[in-house]
Amino acid sequence: MPRSYTTVFFDLDGTLLPMDTHEFMQRYFASLGAFATENGLDAEICLGAVMAGVKAMAKTDGSESNHDVFWDAFTKVTGLDAKSTETVFDRYYAGPFAQVGEGIAPSADAARAVAALKAKGYRMAVTTMPMFPLAAVHERIRWAGLDPDDFEFATDYETCNAVKPMPRYYEGCLARAGVSGNEVLMVGNHNREDGLATAVGCDIYFVTDHLIESEEGLDVSEHKHGTMAEFADWCETLPQVK
Repeated sequence: MPRSYTTVFFDLDGTLLPMDTHEFMQRYFASLGAFATENGLDAEICLGAVMAGVKAMAKTDGSESNHDVFWDAFTKVTGLDAKSTETVFDRYYAGPFAQVGEGIAPSADAARAVAALKAKGYRMAVTTMPMFPLAAVHERIRWAGLDPDDFEFATDYETCNAVKPMPRYYEGCLARAGVSGNEVLMVGNHNREDGLATAVGCDIYFVTDHLIESEEGLDVSEHKHGTMAEFADWCETLPQVK
């Protein structure tokens, strides 16, 4: 019997946002490094500290928010005051970060899928890797040609204490949405990071335009999958939420 849903969780990079993750990280680090230099910081040390923060978040035990884990690691590397440095970084995400998205062509099919789901009464959230502040996540949603207000929430490093592919991350998303896993369709492009949503009862649809597969992940062929255009077509066939 086909699954029915009330809620759709969307991955962002490579799913709603048609951008290669490796390319994004290259552009992001070049931009952030230039901003650090312009603000009197050592770019090499800062970028190394950012990577230390990312690695710390990837191994978090859940006792602190990803935000606190990141800044603890960052300050250990740099010796800088976390609060004042975060204020500097906030200026980056409110301004120069937008330039990283220049030239990205939004997916009309992603917009079509979101519009179809919204019209049919589905609740939606952006469950992206929660290693960025919310301002950066919202900016990337806008790069995708979408409105952050179309989604009930987007995961960020302040509101999460786990990352993909930890089941604890998805448990937190379900709790925040106030739904059980059997009500949720996870839409993503990574067979492990997004596929782990199935461990908490979610169904999965793999978008194949920028598919990432690892040996530890799900077999994409055994689950719903297709291009973003095919996913949008499928969304248009879904029933209204009762």
